[in-house]
Amino acid sequence: MSVPYRIIERKNMSKDADPDSTLFYASSFSNGVFTIDQMYEAIADRSTATAGDVKLILDGLMVITRRELANGKSIQLGEIGYLTATLDSRGAETEKEFTPDHIRRKRITFRPGKLLHETAAKLKVQRVNPVVKTVDAICNLPHAI
Repeated sequence: MSVPYRIIERKNMSKDADPDSTLFYASSFSNGVFTIDQMYEAIADRSTATAGDVKLILDGLMVITRRELANGKSIQLGEIGYLTATLDSRGAETEKEFTPDHIRRKRITFRPGKLLHETAAKLKVQRVNPVVKTVDAICNLPHAI
């Protein structure tokens, strides 16, 4: 298997580029969804646990993850990676002027670990379909990312 991609024509954002110039880029897209129920079954098939047992464990993982992220901790998932709460904020002129209202967005960020970095490095790719002329056009394609 390989990661499918399409070629997309986009405006050239290079510093000295002509205003009307474009470049062609690869854009990956999903060729389907592997559901959580399929995950339960796949893990159960590799162990002595049932799909229900796996669901209980993964549900517990989610409860604990939510609690610990809310307590300001990062979640280390072995070689898979880390989950961390991150913030984006507007700046304030002085430290004293900074209030929680300056915080614009709160997110959970995933940082892949060694295992997933190695997986990404080994991914094979396969070009599909013709060139897409605009970013808007890709939104109308099936499974666009």
